[in-house]
Amino acid sequence: MINWIIFIAASIGLIAVGALSGKKIQSAQKDGDGFLLGAKQIGAFVGAGTLMATGYSGWGFIGSPGTAYAYGTIEMLANFFFAPGIVFGTLLFAGFMAKQADKSGGLTVPEYLAVTHRGTDKQKRLVHFVAGTATFIFLSVYIIGQIRAVGLVASEWLGVSEAIGSLLLMLVVVIFTMQGGLLAVAITDTIMCMGMLIASGIIYITIVKDIPLMDLISQVGKIKPEFLNPTTSAPYGGGKYSIFLVFVYALLFTTTLPYMSVRFLSFKEDIKIHSLALIMAPMGVILSVIPLAGIYMYYKNPALANPDSAMPVFLNTFLPPALAGMITLFILFAMLSTISSVLQALASSLSYDMLVSISGKQSDKGDLYNRIGVLVTAVWAIFLTFAAPQGMLNQIAYIGTGGLISAFVGPIIMRVFVEADLKTCLASMLTGFTINVILVFWLKIGWVEAPIIAGGAGALVYVVMGYITNGGSKVPKNAEIS
Repeated sequence: MINWIIFIAASIGLIAVGALSGKKIQSAQKDGDGFLLGAKQIGAFVGAGTLMATGYSGWGFIGSPGTAYAYGTIEMLANFFFAPGIVFGTLLFAGFMAKQADKSGGLTVPEYLAVTHRGTDKQKRLVHFVAGTATFIFLSVYIIGQIRAVGLVASEWLGVSEAIGSLLLMLVVVIFTMQGGLLAVAITDTIMCMGMLIASGIIYITIVKDIPLMDLISQVGKIKPEFLNPTTSAPYGGGKYSIFLVFVYALLFTTTLPYMSVRFLSFKEDIKIHSLALIMAPMGVILSVIPLAGIYMYYKNPALANPDSAMPVFLNTFLPPALAGMITLFILFAMLSTISSVLQALASSLSYDMLVSISGKQSDKGDLYNRIGVLVTAVWAIFLTFAAPQGMLNQIAYIGTGGLISAFVGPIIMRVFVEADLKTCLASMLTGFTINVILVFWLKIGWVEAPIIAGGAGALVYVVMGYITNGGSKVPKNAEIS
């Protein structure tokens, strides 16, 4: 009963944020940027909160401690690389993308790719449609795992079935996202991020009160020396130093995935990116200590049947029930931060990118279509969640996110250095995605390494073709240089 009361109160709060956000974007929007970009009202603090919450999400509290329990301190290192990757990705590319979007008018990442490259109107619509379709297809698969995970946690916390848990949480997400669009998503993400930070502090204090940190590491090393001095970077790669690629992966993840990088297009015009990065950095440090729960649980009980149960067992064993319930709420809502972000990106790809690329113009009823798009994509995602087979979902999800990363590296990141045309943009996208599929399915390259290698190939194609089509210069002779 207490958990239900907490859940209902928190849900009402999130829906209220959605309603207030809806009023805000109605009064502040211009050129159709209200629902899709939060009327560009996202400042430094909310921008930092939404990026870190979406980047860490439920993985930080469930998957990461489980990985630490199974593989040891390599997961601690991965987390400390992941946070700087997000921060540097934002610091290096957010300002450029925001300025280009203001100049060219892109309201989504697929449209950003289309309008920031030279070419005919037909070519722009083709790139817009291809990028929007790819976003919809691959994020549709990716969101399945997110919904199943949140259903699992909700079912244990509220005492309902996984299906009912999934439906309840999706209902809350759909309501506040339909009301306030990206602004509602960003503000609720920030609220969730604050809960995640508090939970991280409680977890850390609970552990070090029982055993000093260095003593914990030493004791775990005695039980299993491989945990302190791993010979591989498993599960992040076979090489001992492959773990360092997590920084690159996180940077690409932040900059290229549409549900992350769309935040860059939504920042206020006067935002200071370095101030944003300074807020994100300590958030990342605090969130990076969460895997300690997995290390601690291995020290206490090295015989857990399922490593992913490390955090739930920790909460139920070492914290008072009320406090454990609150942290479970933080975990649950952290998982919602990714679902809401992916759902908003999915909806915009369907209700905006595909429609605009086919029709060639924006509709006067764009906000209505976007809100309907949220509902339609939510129903679609729930259908996939219950209809899709359990097997192969992880591999398909890696193709989804890895494919989008590898496809968009060239047109987004290399666009900073070379002003290419739309043919180059499309060739780079197809090259990156195709090579990623070959690396993952045929050569069995890891999910961290594959998109980096494939994205590098796509970036090379972009630079070479862009240089050639520009007549041997980085910028066309008659191009306007800002």
